[in-house]
Amino acid sequence: MTTPIFSGKLDTLPATLDLLDGYDAGSLAGGIAQGARRHALAIGSGGSAITAEYFARCRDSLGLGPTTVQTPMQAVLDQHELTESDVWLFSAGGNNPDAAAASRATLDRNARRLHLVTRNPDGSAASIVERGGGTVHAVPVADLKDGYLATHSLLSSVIAILFACNVVSRDPRSTAGLLNALISRLTDMRDHEIRASRIAELATLRRTDTVIVAGDPLLKPMSVLLDTSIWEASLCHVQTTDFRNLAHGRHGWLYHRLNATLILALTGADTHATWTAIKAALPASLRSMEFNLTSCGRLDNALAMIDGLGMIEAMGTVLGIDPGKPGFGGFGRSIYDDRSLAKLAEAMPPQVRHKRAAIAKSDTHDPADDPLNLIARDRLEALANAEIGGAVFDYDGTIVTTAGRWSVPDKEIVDELVRLHRAGLKIGFATGRGGSAGEDLRKVLPADMLRSILIGYYNGGHLRTADVNIDHDHPAADPAITETAAWLDRRGDLFHRCEFKHREVQITVDMDKLRHPYRFPVDLKDCAPFADGRVRVVGSSHSYDIIPTASCKLVVVEALKAALPGGVEVLCFGDSGSRPGNDHALLSHRFGISVGDVCGAANGCWSLFGAGPVGPEALLRILRALLSRDGKIRLNVASLGLDR
Repeated sequence: MTTPIFSGKLDTLPATLDLLDGYDAGSLAGGIAQGARRHALAIGSGGSAITAEYFARCRDSLGLGPTTVQTPMQAVLDQHELTESDVWLFSAGGNNPDAAAASRATLDRNARRLHLVTRNPDGSAASIVERGGGTVHAVPVADLKDGYLATHSLLSSVIAILFACNVVSRDPRSTAGLLNALISRLTDMRDHEIRASRIAELATLRRTDTVIVAGDPLLKPMSVLLDTSIWEASLCHVQTTDFRNLAHGRHGWLYHRLNATLILALTGADTHATWTAIKAALPASLRSMEFNLTSCGRLDNALAMIDGLGMIEAMGTVLGIDPGKPGFGGFGRSIYDDRSLAKLAEAMPPQVRHKRAAIAKSDTHDPADDPLNLIARDRLEALANAEIGGAVFDYDGTIVTTAGRWSVPDKEIVDELVRLHRAGLKIGFATGRGGSAGEDLRKVLPADMLRSILIGYYNGGHLRTADVNIDHDHPAADPAITETAAWLDRRGDLFHRCEFKHREVQITVDMDKLRHPYRFPVDLKDCAPFADGRVRVVGSSHSYDIIPTASCKLVVVEALKAALPGGVEVLCFGDSGSRPGNDHALLSHRFGISVGDVCGAANGCWSLFGAGPVGPEALLRILRALLSRDGKIRLNVASLGLDR
């Protein structure tokens, strides 16, 4: 009788265990230890999802912090940044397009650290990880043709993680002791009598049955192994749950399909009593089997993997299906090899992800808009092809950081502004500040530049050249602003302390002075100048500005463009590009670039780098990419490193 392929794979597992004797787990242990007290994201699909769950259990057992387990598709489509998360990607062969997609996506989401655990350090995923500065951890397997359920890769990855976590543990066990326990369990799993016993226990199983894997949550790696393998080998129907979730309504399935159900109960020391109570209440005719793994620790979960593989072998024998070669239609390979997820990841570089996150917040994306990657591409092409004659800059959060707004601009920023001015670039500033912005610029810019630089103070409400001290050149008072200030004076209930800055054409309210800062624009609805449209409110990261409706930072842009030849463009930079932000109008066009927030409109405000770098750091990179040649200034987009 021909030995089933799956049984043959199980019989050769000791050879992979031999390769792990002496395995240097130092690199893997170092990566795990570095992630202590931080969130980790573990990514895997198919058999690698089992390893991801095992990794999560190991981290929890060591008290290293929370771990989220996801599929590659989840990792590609999620919005949030991963700057505070270590990412662990598990892929047996490391060459499937989904693993490559997840590698790219997590790098684009700025993973703090990216690790790949694979048997194939030369695969496409490994190449992406290494180019992105991540770490590839290769695990040894005795059989490179791993088979349909990747048994050797699964065992090798799990044991490598077990050994690495043993190094990280403050109370490590002997490696020899761990190996002996694993060898003993492998020996038992392959023993003829034990194999026969498992088959006998499952003798009544039918392909039409439903297997309910009811498990201790601390044994989830084994639950996922059974669920994944039963499904992928097409043995029978399968559902996975924990004991109490089974008790909350899922028992209805047992009532209606009692004779077509088998429960595999995975218990530990803490949950054995729970299963015992449930089993006592169930009809005696219901088929069930219990696996008691006692402590549910790292070694117990690794041993459970071996038990699970033995169970899959026995089920396959009873049902006449070889789990190592169950057969699948020709479409199966096409589905597996499909690159749609990889293409999606490629279509979502950081600036597109940044925009997607803003659209998600506003929840207003118009399906008629072009795909975001095409909009991003067109904007970059427009920037690369444009002749640049001017640039208008927001001040706080752009020229200086928000936290450092009381300091003058850094010398590197100043040097670039001077260089570009000498090359012929017309420069303007559009700021919510009053005279302090001009005062700081006069401290750092050469005196001969000042008369040619425009500053739109108070969000464009007062336009003057940088050499003018507006403390001696006030704008005329706007009646609507005066009326609004009087209304605020009467509304002490809005403030911790009723303090705000009232200038002739602007009122500035610091957010930390307000009782409910994010409700402030709504609270203004009862203010007559706001209600009838004579004033409007715009925000930055630290304050609100109330300005006349006619005031706009674009007045600086219009003034610069009036002095330029037709077809020569003005770049605009700011950090508050969201719809209520005070840079929204300044940045919502093809030549507007945010170094901070963007808006939720697909064709509105965009950044170049995504969620980071931001502020002066991002601005400096862009300024250095503005190069003069033959008397024309252009943005060298290629030098920005936007393509990984």
